Amino acid sequence: MANKILLVGKSGSGKTFALRTLDPKSTFIICPDEKNPPFEGWRKNYIMQDDGKFNPKTCNYYKTTNWDDIRKCLKFISDNRTEIKVVAIDTITYAMIGEFMQKAKVTGYTKFTEMGSNVYETLKMIDGLRDDLTVIVMAHTDHETINGVDSSTFSVPGGKLVADVVKPTGMFYITLETLVEKQGEEIKYYFMTQNNTTNMSKSPIGMFSGIKIPNDMQMVLDAVHKYEN
Repeated sequence: MANKILLVGKSGSGKTFALRTLDPKSTFIICPDEKNPPFEGWRKNYIMQDDGKFNPKTCNYYKTTNWDDIRKCLKFISDNRTEIKVVAIDTITYAMIGEFMQKAKVTGYTKFTEMGSNVYETLKMIDGLRDDLTVIVMAHTDHETINGVDSSTFSVPGGKLVADVVKPTGMFYITLETLVEKQGEEIKYYFMTQNNTTNMSKSPIGMFSGIKIPNDMQMVLDAVHKYEN
């Protein structure tokens, strides 16, 4: 059973930036956002095309919003790319947006059921991947106000079936939420590891060094490995 971690936060709050500390030789990024990585040296380290096209055997960066392609890529990596130890899906939100926009003119409730099914099938199939693989699933957050308190919620483009029925956060035992703070003239990026009544974070007690930790995905993986072993 592969490990899976959910990383949530607003756009620009440091989700993709956290991947900068991972070893690109053992990392594969699936990018429904279809953007370029926001860290130094990515062109040398993350290969999107081999001989003019994407090759799953040699590339380690794949841009697609297609759910079937995402699942096929995960399965191929698990079965054939044993050097890959970490896969990041950045972000699942844009896979949902892509599907919703493709079906924007389709009437009826069926399209929302299909969207929910794709999210569920993709998150569940991760469990069946090889044991030494960790899949980091990234998603955007929305905010809702309940009794005057602003809280983070899982962002679901076009409908609430995913949030109300699939409940993606319940399929993870580690959920980290990004935190951005201004300290003097500096902007600092962190992860929240525990729920403080206004965020979505959760993790086993003692896994991480505190409720607020540095924005560093390799540090996160090291802490998870140490805790579990």
